[in-house]
Amino acid sequence: MSEERNVHSRRVGLKDIHVALVTKNDAPGYTAGTPIKLARAISAKVSDKFSSEKLYSDDAVEETATNYEGTDIELDVNALTPAEKAMLFGHMYEKGYLVKGKDDKPNEIAIGYRVKRLNNKYEFVWYYCGTAGEGMEETNETKAEKVSTQTDTVKLSFCAREYDGNFSCSVDESNLITEDTDAASAIADWFSKVQEWPTSTAAVGG
Repeated sequence: MSEERNVHSRRVGLKDIHVALVTKNDAPGYTAGTPIKLARAISAKVSDKFSSEKLYSDDAVEETATNYEGTDIELDVNALTPAEKAMLFGHMYEKGYLVKGKDDKPNEIAIGYRVKRLNNKYEFVWYYCGTAGEGMEETNETKAEKVSTQTDTVKLSFCAREYDGNFSCSVDESNLITEDTDAASAIADWFSKVQEWPTSTAAVGG
């Protein structure tokens, strides 16, 4: 572990995208199922969106009000299986058939992944409440002399969970120090469950 909290190392990789179905998200608490590994990661564009408004009094800015509006995550993966599409988008997958209907409703999910740093350490991430409401994009091309492969793109929208307003948690391995024992233990088994800050009372898992 580092003995300082200000280690700056660039991002150089992405792997181990996991998703878990959210089974409870209300004022009393939050529960998510056991995570499963999604398709192989190619890229993830993450945008935490905030708005701010200046409040004035006595002819000057008194303070600035900031509001979290949500997080957009655009995933590019090698290929989604029919079961993964059914889980994300609420389609029916039975007896080998993937059936898409106009009334299908995307499932609420949590998503986790890890980002490699140039120093060979990782940042481990979970986002708590989101849906793939915009569906997916896929491009299919005829085979030519030079083989060109296609990938699947999924756009997800995340929000804060109801009971405590948290929308994400992460641990940057580069900036852990000796006394950060809870965080060090968490990243050792990061994808076994949707991770929580140790003092949280949310029910996560099962």
